[in-house]
Amino acid sequence: MADVVSWLLEKKEVEVYAFFEEIPIKVKLKLIDIDYDKQQIVWTYDKRLELPLTKSRELYFEYNGTVYTLVAIIHDDKELVTTFPTVSLEPKLKRRHIRVRTTEEHPVKVIIDDKVYSAIDISERGVGILTKDIEGLEVGKTYNIILEMEGEELPAKGEVVYIKEVEKGLYRVGIRFEQLPMKVEDKIFKYIMARQKEVAKKIAMFKE
Repeated sequence: MADVVSWLLEKKEVEVYAFFEEIPIKVKLKLIDIDYDKQQIVWTYDKRLELPLTKSRELYFEYNGTVYTLVAIIHDDKELVTTFPTVSLEPKLKRRHIRVRTTEEHPVKVIIDDKVYSAIDISERGVGILTKDIEGLEVGKTYNIILEMEGEELPAKGEVVYIKEVEKGLYRVGIRFEQLPMKVEDKIFKYIMARQKEVAKKIAMFKE
């Protein structure tokens, strides 16, 4: 990581991304100091990070085509201290489609073979569900599904691309959409745009 740290030291400023409810928040951080003994970097603090840091302490930036992660250690209203960068295992900055978290006020339901699942996030490419019941769900299999969102039932097809146990007895299931009707694509796009605006308003409250 010596070359990355040297690059940061030379550049003095870097664009980083934090994620709040799966939506990227871009800010510029100015480098104040590097502590090589503690392997820590001190930056100026941006108040727009306040909400994202309540959910995750990870910040992302790109250098020479590789995405790196900084982990926030501590901050006040002026300074932010992070770890040295490490190569990111989370491809968030490489996503081609924006993913947003669903909310209790605006839920999304996924119906597969008459079973109703609650979506935790959605993009134009796919939907993620969290469930204790994975009976009948198979990786690599395509299903006829119904998306319930904003008071409408929308037909779609989706392939289960992964099933991961996130804690004992609880599974995250990733579904990739296939051949979405234009009407359904439009509804998903509008849902994503509305969630982005909602998150942007929350973040703007912390901007100086």
